[in-house]
Amino acid sequence: MRIHRKVWLWHGRWWAVQLQWGRYFSIGAHLDLAKPYLDLHFAWFIISIGNNPVMGHWQDRLRGSCRGMLRPETPIL
Repeated sequence: MRIHRKVWLWHGRWWAVQLQWGRYFSIGAHLDLAKPYLDLHFAWFIISIGNNPVMGHWQDRLRGSCRGMLRPETPIL
């Protein structure tokens, strides 16, 4: 599913893959124990595994950096 002109998102109950095409990319991992989920960053891809990983925490939109994915107020088409 295309959610932005440079962002594609595919997801299931326990997994999510986001492709964000642009001039920046990241390599690394992000573990969130509150949700819980694990994000693996490979260049322009974010592969997330965990409990409903496509839905980000509502406070993520208030932070200076963001993991992408969807917010609770985002309608899923």
